[in-house]
Amino acid sequence: MSLSVSQGKALQALLAKRSEAALKRLFALIRAHDDRTLLAARPAPRKSKRQRASDPLVRDVTRLLLPLLAPASEKAELLIGRLAAKHRRKLDIAPRGLADTVRRLRATFTDAQIRAGANSLIRDLAKLYGARETVV
Repeated sequence: MSLSVSQGKALQALLAKRSEAALKRLFALIRAHDDRTLLAARPAPRKSKRQRASDPLVRDVTRLLLPLLAPASEKAELLIGRLAAKHRRKLDIAPRGLADTVRRLRATFTDAQIRAGANSLIRDLAKLYGARETVV
């Protein structure tokens, strides 16, 4: 039985970096075991290092503050300042990132208050720095 051209290329690509002794051991293992056992021995797929924000509040606040062209730590600082001023509280939260800040703010405020704070922050910044000129 001979291999087709595409099968030959696929085998060359898979086996090119292995030594002859390693290939002989691999082929012996393949002959000795069935497909189910060999597939079960595969390593688990690697998990990506970056975790997506699974928290709906973090997603909402990130989406609300998207028009701000600033780093996440600066957006977090603005949000902390807005909520502190709006609710007349002193907040000792050092902004490391937007997601971390939102999670820390949850200890003091409800989800609705945090969303409302982000909304009012964007509204006020749009009034201050909007593209439209107003006549006084």
